[in-house]
Amino acid sequence: MAEAKKDRPSVALVLVDSDSREAGIKKLLLENFPRVRVSRNTEEGIWVARRIAAGGESIGFILCDASVSMNEVFGFLSFVRGRGNLPRVPVLVMTEEHDPEERIRVLESGADEVLRLPCPDREILARIHALMRRERAGNYDNPDAPARYEVGGLIVDTERHEVRWKGQRVSVTPLEFRILVRLVRLPGRVLGREELMKSLWGEHWEVEDHNLSVHIHGIRKKMSRKGEPCTLIETVRGVGYRVREEVS
Repeated sequence: MAEAKKDRPSVALVLVDSDSREAGIKKLLLENFPRVRVSRNTEEGIWVARRIAAGGESIGFILCDASVSMNEVFGFLSFVRGRGNLPRVPVLVMTEEHDPEERIRVLESGADEVLRLPCPDREILARIHALMRRERAGNYDNPDAPARYEVGGLIVDTERHEVRWKGQRVSVTPLEFRILVRLVRLPGRVLGREELMKSLWGEHWEVEDHNLSVHIHGIRKKMSRKGEPCTLIETVRGVGYRVREEVS
């Protein structure tokens, strides 16, 4: 299941604040990545990320462990998706949090996947592989392919990796971007939930149905204004989602 060596990113960056968990995580990641760099908190993570860039390497994957406080995770995600200029790097956050609202906050802050612990090492590896496959290419389109889609006040530019809604730039996660690409490529057409999930997570990878709903909710929230909820992305009950060609 390991990826071919030539396709491996140069560095996996990990936020972990436990010696025992650090050893286990590094062992897992070193099976799939040539190098793993570790930091304990947001400040150190930012420093390490900049050192990696200064050394001519690139970050290909980020993992935030449950041993790091949520405040630190949110701070680091803010850097990664903002000043860190790492909009396309897959981010996996592991947590022991039982509150779904907190996990939604993590996704809305820029994580691509939230994995609740405890879970077996095999599942962690499978999630990592799925995120890397998802980042490289979708099943039927490449999010990085040069294209510019415009519908109902929404602009999705895959070359600039940019989303604009009614003239204002919207900061989205890599997975949210991929969802929008799939929807705006076919305005007015309903994409079934199963079809959309397979294109995002893979033909043979099982994820909770709620996962897609969380990401759609996150996109709508980011595109909503005070007193003006976003109605561009429509839920077709019992079927899936579509981007409306016209918005009243």
